[in-house]
Amino acid sequence: MSQRLHRKPAFTLVELLVVIAIIGLLIALLLPAIQSAREAGRRMECLNNLKQFGIALHAYHNDFETFPVGNVEPPNSFEDIDDTGGWWGFQARLLPYFDGGKSIYQLCNFSYSPPGNLGCFTWMYNQPPAQNPAVMILGYDKCPDDTLLGQLWTQAGQANYLCGSYFGVMGTSPTANDGILLHGKYNSVISLKQVTDGAAHTIIMGERGVSVTLYGWPYCGYGLAVSIPDYPYTLGTGDGDNLLATTDPTTMNQGLTPGLPDGTHDFHFWSYHPQMAQFLWADGSAQPLDYGIDPTIFQALATRAGNEIVPDP
Repeated sequence: MSQRLHRKPAFTLVELLVVIAIIGLLIALLLPAIQSAREAGRRMECLNNLKQFGIALHAYHNDFETFPVGNVEPPNSFEDIDDTGGWWGFQARLLPYFDGGKSIYQLCNFSYSPPGNLGCFTWMYNQPPAQNPAVMILGYDKCPDDTLLGQLWTQAGQANYLCGSYFGVMGTSPTANDGILLHGKYNSVISLKQVTDGAAHTIIMGERGVSVTLYGWPYCGYGLAVSIPDYPYTLGTGDGDNLLATTDPTTMNQGLTPGLPDGTHDFHFWSYHPQMAQFLWADGSAQPLDYGIDPTIFQALATRAGNEIVPDP
C-alpha cells in the first residue's frame, strides 16, 4: 500500500519579501505621524509651562499689586558699586507660587551685599552644593524640546548653573523700559493698570533655547552690558540672561527669527519647535507666534503703552 506525502502550507521567499516590504512601507508612512504627535505633545507641555508662569505672575500681582521687577540693578550702582541684592531675576521672586518652589526660594538671599560687583552670583558661589539654588530649577523652566536642558554649566570662579527656556519680555530694547518685566531698581515694577495697550495684546514672557555660553540661568542674570554716559563702567541689563528684548541689540534685527544654541543667538527669542516660538501674554494666556510675523506687530506686542492697534497674531 502506498503512502501519500502531504506538504505543510508555507510562505515562499518571495511572499515573505513582499510582506516585509509592506510592513516597512507602513512604518515609513506612520513614523512622521508618530513624530508629529510627539512634537505636538512636547509643544503643548511647553505651552502649559508658560501658562503656569502666567498663573504665578498674576498671583504675585494679586499680592503686591504689581508684577515683579524683571532684573534688579544694584541699588547704588551709579554711586559706589554697592551691589546689595543685585541681579536677582523675577523668576526667583515667583518661586513661592510654584509647587516645589518655596524651598528653593528660602535659599535665595535677596539682600546679600558682597564686596565687588557680582551680587547674587557671589551668593551662589559661596553656597554648598546641597543648598545652591543655581542647580535647582523647576520643571516649569524647561521646554521639553530643548536639547541642552540638564546640561550643568561650569564657569571658573563662579557657581555651576542650570539654565531655563523662558525669558521675561523687557520691551523693544534693553534700555527702552517700554515692556513689563524691566531691568531696574527694586521699584522698577509695572502694574496691570499701566498696561494700557491691553493685557491680551502685550507679551510678558517667551522662549529662547539654552545657549552654550551659559546665558539663561533664570534666578539671577547680569546679561548684556551697556555703556552709561558720564559713568566709568558698563552696567548689566539682564538682557540675554533672564530677560530679552524684541530687538536683538547685537544685530538690531527686530523680527522673530530662528536661532541656534551656538552663542550667536543669545539676544533674541527662538525655540526648537518647528517654525515658531511660544509666548505668554500679560492676561495669562499663551500661544505661539510664527517666525514670519510682521516685525512691526512683534515690536508692538512688546510694549505696554505704545497705543498701537495690534491685530490678533
